[in-house]
Amino acid sequence: MTLHVTRHGQVDLEKDHPPGDSSLSEMGREQARLLGKKLAKDGFSGTVYCSPFLRTVETAQIVADVLDVAVVPAAEIREYVIHETQMDDFSGSTEDDLRRRFSRVADSAELAYPWWTTDIETDEDIEARVRPLIDRVVDLPEDALLVGHGVSVAGVHRSILRRHAPDRLDHGRFGWNCVLSSLRFEPFEIVRLLETDHLPDEMVTSNAQHRDEVLKDVAEGRGPDI
Repeated sequence: MTLHVTRHGQVDLEKDHPPGDSSLSEMGREQARLLGKKLAKDGFSGTVYCSPFLRTVETAQIVADVLDVAVVPAAEIREYVIHETQMDDFSGSTEDDLRRRFSRVADSAELAYPWWTTDIETDEDIEARVRPLIDRVVDLPEDALLVGHGVSVAGVHRSILRRHAPDRLDHGRFGWNCVLSSLRFEPFEIVRLLETDHLPDEMVTSNAQHRDEVLKDVAEGRGPDI
């Protein structure tokens, strides 16, 4: 099987949204459509697993519409917590909420509520929580797409590469919106890592920032928000 991994599309920072649970911008929706077209061209016909945050489910829904496949929310690839009050006003969507809002969410999907944590998480914590989902999905006969966040996507990469290609752990950290990695199992093969060839240059973003702005910040010693 082949496991594809992506980050959600660009978020809309202008519109009102539930605290901590933004939706996509128009560019983010187009990024997701282009990702779906890329996967369709590759012959993808599996299931899309996504973080239960709205921006990731919306990305998954758009991709799944292109591919005519199902979406399954998976808490293991949710956003991470970096400070104590981050989740104070967060309520999150239930399984039924997501199914009412997004037509591609599978009837068989099961999402325990609440599905998030209020604990501050390290990179090691994130890698540990995504690993069971990876193991479960790669044991299935069909291909799969995981739609996560910058940090959870990085955790998926680290978990897989640490096991199967430790020499590639230093593969780069730029999880652009709707970037695409594809990893084939049995035998293991890296098909692509963090590619953006399916996106026009002007659509390669890390949310509010274009790629050029992010790389300039890095060159000047300022860390990117990815």
